[in-house]
Amino acid sequence: MQQASLLSAPAGPGPRARATRSVAAHDLWWLTAVAAAFTAVLVVSALTTPGLGWDETVYVSQVDRHTPAAFFSAPRARGVSFLLAPAAALTTSATVLHCYLAVLSGAGLLLSLCLWRGLLPAPVPALGGALFAGLWITLFYGPQAMPNLWVAYAALAATGCFLRAVRQPSRQLAPRAGRGAAAGLGIAVAVAALMRPTDAVWLTVPLFAAALCAPSWRRPAVLLALPGGLALGCAEWVAEAYLSYGGLVARLREAARIQGGLGWHLSFDDHARSLQGKTLCRPCQLAWDHPVTAVWWFLLPLAVVGAVWVALRAREPGGALHRYGPAWASAERRGGLQPLGLAPVRPGSREPVDEPDRHGPVWPAVRLRDPVGPLHRSGPAPLVVPALAGLCLAAPYLLTVNYAAPRFLLPAYALLMMPAAWFLYWLTRLPRHRHAWAVAALVLALMSHEAIQLVILHKMVRSTARSQTGIGRISGTLRAAGLRAPCVVSGEEAVRVAYQAGCASRQPQGHDAGITPAALARLAASRPAAVLVVGRKPPAYARGWRPVPLPPTPGLTSLHAFVSPPTRP
Repeated sequence: MQQASLLSAPAGPGPRARATRSVAAHDLWWLTAVAAAFTAVLVVSALTTPGLGWDETVYVSQVDRHTPAAFFSAPRARGVSFLLAPAAALTTSATVLHCYLAVLSGAGLLLSLCLWRGLLPAPVPALGGALFAGLWITLFYGPQAMPNLWVAYAALAATGCFLRAVRQPSRQLAPRAGRGAAAGLGIAVAVAALMRPTDAVWLTVPLFAAALCAPSWRRPAVLLALPGGLALGCAEWVAEAYLSYGGLVARLREAARIQGGLGWHLSFDDHARSLQGKTLCRPCQLAWDHPVTAVWWFLLPLAVVGAVWVALRAREPGGALHRYGPAWASAERRGGLQPLGLAPVRPGSREPVDEPDRHGPVWPAVRLRDPVGPLHRSGPAPLVVPALAGLCLAAPYLLTVNYAAPRFLLPAYALLMMPAAWFLYWLTRLPRHRHAWAVAALVLALMSHEAIQLVILHKMVRSTARSQTGIGRISGTLRAAGLRAPCVVSGEEAVRVAYQAGCASRQPQGHDAGITPAALARLAASRPAAVLVVGRKPPAYARGWRPVPLPPTPGLTSLHAFVSPPTRP
């Protein structure tokens, strides 16, 4: 009896399971290759950047036990400082921190892309990740202590988890899978809020609205995870607002003032011009000498609109992709479509045949070589939702901020690259008779685009390295002039110079004003102080301080230093 049961047991997984695992493994291999190449470029960039940028110094100084913390202005959040804390506990070497962040950035890219496996055809997440990782903005900020790229990863992960959480479960799928996706959604939103609370709000709003608009998406776990994750991530920022800024409204008002006053400001042209290789265009008076650097920026929204249009049109009988078995086929039979055609389908489904069972259409094991075609099994939702969320993330910076910084739009780019990649994939699946030249032209265009991005990256890394080296020479000159801890530095580039010299940075005016001129003069009477100015005239509180010649710094305005008289013992 026992022998008979053993003989009758299946010898191993069936051909469908083996084919599915083979497709999944191939998909994962491509995602890993994209993340590995991205990490390698970041590590090379980290090894060639000797110091920290201005914003980086602010974040690192918050967790450096050996240097006074720099002024923490109202718009900033402490997520980056928390991310740096494990490495900063061992060393604050800029090279080590940049390598640490480079490896974490590669891991973050891989994790966020893996959450899109199964939501789109296998090549699409890898192509979308490659397009996003290949931007000079992504490569430049990947190893830096800045929050925007981490918001991009969180937005990509949150949208992927959202689509998984609202997907119609089958009887074969454990209910805890949906709860796990909802938990991942809450965690991703919390990470985004910990990095940049306002961006997290603009990410949460479209996802919550989508969950409310589609009746089958109104899952309690999703509707709780979104506001719960937002509240958890913003809790520290809100508590700090009441402890240090006079309340939440006061902090928001101060943050808007520092950003130049939020209002109706169309900054499309500023963002396009800044893609030539400008980290901050404020005011953006940059000449548009190289328009080719912004070609992709104008093509991206066209590709996204094309993807959404093709996906929504496919629900029409005989439409663009009707032959690939879209998600709404069974939805129509069961009583109509959801808003925008976003009806979820059973996970693991395949192209329908004419014999529906009680759970919907039967999905045979054939055609596994090309699982479900370009529309894939989740219908248009994985294209419409990231397009909507990406638009919401980009709108505040394009419409309300009167200056441009390319890193602001990184979260929007990360999401918009998914439908754009799907559109490129769809183009390659059009009838290919006598159209091989079109595919070759597309590949050539992508290679040319990446070459341009790498050229800009090389220019940016080289310029940054020169600037950081110059700041290091200025700090060394001031130390030789008698600046020793405990000390204080004020004026131009005070944050970076003070951090490298082991001093505190204090500003009597500007966005980081945290001390009055009289208080700064009194502080200089008890400890060494220096002020850096453009020109040769010191401020009123520094009259009588001795001038110290400074070495020229490439990329920076010529600076002059004035050091306070030696203090009495």
